[in-house]
Amino acid sequence: MRFAFLSPLLALATLVAAHPGQHHGFVRKSDELIAHELMARKCAGAIAEFEHQRRVAREAKHPYLARRQTPTTTAPTPHYTTIQNSTCVTAVELTEGPYYIRNEYIRYDLRETQGGVTLVLDVGVIDTTTCRPFPNAFVELWAVNATGFYGGYSPGGNVHTDTFLRGGQFTNENGIVELTTLYPGYYTGRTSHIHAMIHKNAQRNANGTIASGSGQVNHIGQFFFDESWNDRVFSAAPYTNTREIRMYNNQDWILWQGGASAFVNTQPLGAALSDGLLGYITVAVDGSKNYRIMNTNVM
Repeated sequence: MRFAFLSPLLALATLVAAHPGQHHGFVRKSDELIAHELMARKCAGAIAEFEHQRRVAREAKHPYLARRQTPTTTAPTPHYTTIQNSTCVTAVELTEGPYYIRNEYIRYDLRETQGGVTLVLDVGVIDTTTCRPFPNAFVELWAVNATGFYGGYSPGGNVHTDTFLRGGQFTNENGIVELTTLYPGYYTGRTSHIHAMIHKNAQRNANGTIASGSGQVNHIGQFFFDESWNDRVFSAAPYTNTREIRMYNNQDWILWQGGASAFVNTQPLGAALSDGLLGYITVAVDGSKNYRIMNTNVM
């Protein structure tokens, strides 16, 4: 797969806490954040093209996706002319929250035996220091299951050793990795989200896990979903078995504190929800940054 040359990219930085406290009203954007948001609009065309070409390649191989598109004989053009939340974000956090566990498995499929709606995430990573796709970046994800519990912290589970819905894989030479997980549930006080951490020069342990902190952590952030998809997924089992109180996107102050949070561009992989969902997201990171992992819990 080849991509058009990516024009210079400028970082869109936001500070997003990993887990909630009490929200005391409107969160004012900093002058620095506003400046970054204005500059980031200049990279919209390149980022949209990066995502668009990934879609074209996938649609050519997936009959259901191909049928949903309008046939065209013209060259593909970007779907967006301005930056979209679902297209790119550089939303750096200062803390990864209390539920991160170090040294998780290097793998493409994070589901294990958990039930829920399969989510295939097509993650593209761009390094804003080079203005090009970021190869060999380790994309690490962790999220709650359908009933709102994190692996390693679930009631009756094995603390710090359960590994469901955790782990990640390295991007290919085009800065892309496809990870299979489950659409995340929610828990009291937070809307549905997936935590993400981008590592540079991360080392592998002999047991097939990543050596957390062995390289640079370029990004710590969260991915979110449109409420229409949340509504549809959460009306199905096993999500309906949760005892957690649902929080909506417009109630989650962590989401809105970020200014330009990362929304996954989601579409169905078949006619039924059980066929799974496909999500695209492009994350622009500053490859020169190195954020500290705060959590000392090890698998």
